[in-house]
Amino acid sequence: MSSDKLTAILARAAAGDPDAAAAFLRARVGRVQAAERFRASGHAAAWRMIRAAE
Repeated sequence: MSSDKLTAILARAAAGDPDAAAAFLRARVGRVQAAERFRASGHAAAWRMIRAAE
């Protein structure tokens, strides 16, 4: 989801729209999970490079 869409959903949530608040939280959780997967794959790649260099 683009930042513009997230901003619009956040504005609606701030105005009291419970559906928008739930949608914002779901989107936020999705972004956090994607970041964690990216970080974990980066760590795994770094360890593979270290092991290969030994």
